[in-house]
Amino acid sequence: MVPNGWKQIQLGSFCIFSQGFQVGVEAQFSSQNDGLIRFIRIVDYTKINEPPRYVEHLENYYTISENDLVMVRYGEAGLICRGIQGVIANNLFKISPDCNQADQDYLYSWFKYNYRLISNLAASSTMPALKFSDLKPLRVFLPPLPEQQKIAKILSTWDKAIATTERLIATSQQQKKALMQQLLTGKKRLLNPETGKVFEGEWEHGFLGDLCTFKGGSAFKEVYQGQLSGDYPFIKVSDMNLPQNGKFILQANNWITDEVAKKIKAKAFNAGSVVFAKVGAALLLNRRRILVQPTIVDNNMMAATPKNICSTEFLYQLMLMIDFAKFVQDGAVPSINQSDLSRFKISYPHLEEQQKIASVLTGADKEIELLAAKLAHLKQEKKALMQQLLTGKRRVKVDTTEAA
Repeated sequence: MVPNGWKQIQLGSFCIFSQGFQVGVEAQFSSQNDGLIRFIRIVDYTKINEPPRYVEHLENYYTISENDLVMVRYGEAGLICRGIQGVIANNLFKISPDCNQADQDYLYSWFKYNYRLISNLAASSTMPALKFSDLKPLRVFLPPLPEQQKIAKILSTWDKAIATTERLIATSQQQKKALMQQLLTGKKRLLNPETGKVFEGEWEHGFLGDLCTFKGGSAFKEVYQGQLSGDYPFIKVSDMNLPQNGKFILQANNWITDEVAKKIKAKAFNAGSVVFAKVGAALLLNRRRILVQPTIVDNNMMAATPKNICSTEFLYQLMLMIDFAKFVQDGAVPSINQSDLSRFKISYPHLEEQQKIASVLTGADKEIELLAAKLAHLKQEKKALMQQLLTGKRRVKVDTTEAA
C-alpha cells in the first residue's frame, strides 16, 4: 500500500547513474595533494585512516562533490557512501537524483535501509557486481519533498549521535592504549591504596612464562560436538565471536560430560585462565578471553593459566598489549608455540601493584563497553525508526514554514 500523499516511482525515472572510470597505465599516482585531485577507491570509504591517493585531472575521470551519492559496484555491492570529493574509480558509480522529486539526504537513507535488497541484486559470480539495469527498476516510496526533508533531518540527528558515540569509543580506545603502554611498562606508577603513596621498588625482570603456564587445547571429534549441556563447556575459536563473550567466556556452542572428557583425554582449564587462538588467521587478531569456569578448549587454542604471583586481570591486560604476530612460525598457516610465548621478556611488579594496574585498566574497559552498548542501542533504534519513516508507517508533521 502506498501511503496517503506518497507516490511509488522507479529509481531510473528520477536518478542518473554515472560510472567511474578505469585508471589507465599512464596515470601517475601521488600521496601528495600538489595540484592534483583525490582519486577515490572503495577502501577510502570502508577503511579507517586509509592513506589518500591523488592523480592528475584526466579527461575521462568523473568528479564528485562531498555531498554526492556514491555506490559500490563490486565486492560490497550496494554500499552507499558520501563525504569525499574527487574522482571515482570504475568500481564505484555516482547517483544523481532529480532535486525536484527527491531529496538527496532522504535517498541516502533509503539506500542504507535497502542495502541488503540491493546487494542481493549483484550477479552471482566470484566478484558480485551491480549494473545500472539492476537498480533502475527498483521502486521507491517518495513522500512530498518537504516530508522527505523532515524525515532526512530526523535520521540525520540519529546519525550524528551515532557518529559522536563512535568517536568517543575511538578516543577511549586510544586513551586506554596509551594508558596500557605507561602502566604495563612501569613508566607510570599508581598510588598504593594501603599507604596512600605511589608504589615504589624495582620491577622484576623476567619472562612471560614466570607469570603463567601455557598449554594447548584438546582435539574435539565431531561425534561429540553439538551437545548443549554437560559438565564442561568445550569452546572453539569461533566461540570468541559469540555476543556474550566480549571479555569473559560466558557462552559456548558445545558441552561435554566428564565421561566424554576422560574418554578423549581432555582436561579442563581453571577459571581465570586466559585463552586465545594459537593457529590460523584468528591468532593475528590478538583476541584474548578469560574463563569464568572450568572449560575445555580445542586444539586450535591455547590457555595461559596464571601462577600465584600473577593477577588474572593483569595477565589479561598484559597479553592484550603483546602482538602475537611476532611469534608466528614460518609455514602456510600462521601458528605459535608455548615455548616462544614463555620466553617473551617482560618486567612486572608485585601482586598488589598488578591488581591496582588491572583495576585502572578494567575501569577503562568498562567505559568502552558502556559506550559500545550505547552505540548498539542507537543503531538498533535508528534501524527501527528507518523502517517506520521510510515506509510511511509513521508519518511526520511538516510545518507550513518548512514546506515553504
